[in-house]
Amino acid sequence: MTRFMLLDSGEELSPGNARALAEPGPVRLRLLEPAPPFLDGQIVQVTPLRAGRVPRDTLVLSRVGGAFCLHALGDGQGGGAAEALCGVVALERGEAVFFLKRGFLAGVPPRWLPRAIAALEVIGRLRRPLTPSLFLGSAAACLAGVREKYNRRAEVRRHSYFASMGLEQIEREIVERHVKPGGRVLDIGCGAGREALGFSRAGFRVVAIDIAPRMIEAARANAQRERLGITFTVQSATELDEPPGSFDGAFWSGSYHHVPGRALRVETLGRIRRALTPEGVLILTVLYRGRRGLLSRSRLVDLLREVGRRLSRTWRLSESGDGYMRELSEASDPREACFFHDFSGPGEARAEIEAAGLSGEEVGPGWWVCRSALS
Repeated sequence: MTRFMLLDSGEELSPGNARALAEPGPVRLRLLEPAPPFLDGQIVQVTPLRAGRVPRDTLVLSRVGGAFCLHALGDGQGGGAAEALCGVVALERGEAVFFLKRGFLAGVPPRWLPRAIAALEVIGRLRRPLTPSLFLGSAAACLAGVREKYNRRAEVRRHSYFASMGLEQIEREIVERHVKPGGRVLDIGCGAGREALGFSRAGFRVVAIDIAPRMIEAARANAQRERLGITFTVQSATELDEPPGSFDGAFWSGSYHHVPGRALRVETLGRIRRALTPEGVLILTVLYRGRRGLLSRSRLVDLLREVGRRLSRTWRLSESGDGYMRELSEASDPREACFFHDFSGPGEARAEIEAAGLSGEEVGPGWWVCRSALS
């Protein structure tokens, strides 16, 4: 049996919402577990089975009691009690859609699909060697894309699902260790409120901001349900303009990498520094770049950006490490990407922190505790 996510609604497929599979257009499902020939995380498109004879090698989604499974019709894997609901018509890989009964994949047996699709993906990569593009757009356009991505109803629903699960151990420990008990904490990029709710339960006075209006709506509803007194505001960290001494601590985890451009990130860190008390602390997380292959497309793009910057100061080029993020949660639609910057390592992160007038200590991989270096 396999678990699936309904991408349009952000809900896990269940007997209660399985009626969505009867929609006339393709329904998009993300696999939450592997189901050969598909892998965990892949997205398939399904449509209702047509009346009449269905070929035996058709991949179908069946229901067995309260569970679901994916199998080739006629292979016996579904079992006698299985109810065939719909057929798999396509597999998505990023922006590409591979139809199983058209073109190159028509007639390919299910067990050979992974290799055939991988071959098509390699061909697609060769056709688009400059991915991401050399210029991703203005800062305003990049931030608008981040807002739109996080503001999708399915994304909000999925983030809200996790809101009641409380703080991770490292989050609780690092805030309780560095922010005075009962202090005023600014939660930046709060999403549907998981961390803000956790800090409030721990006795902190919390103000939370997020760029996406629907995330703030969900966070307010989650806090009201628990009767927690948290102030939520639709605001980008890049526009923060609070009076000095407003906060004893700021927590920024999971969205620093969405701020486009080093200059804007440094400016935003400076805004946070000014809003802290003299003893205040910023807890910041950054994401480091994974190892890239010698022939990776992102490495080629970054090299061309550096060469272009040396040749001309007038060319519009993004910075090294700038790219797109497609997956924010299990409900993310990979066809819609938003700006993302991955850091080359702690040295790059430290340079930005210090440029903003902060001193930083990395207390864990990607976890920085920052204090004003000007006080």
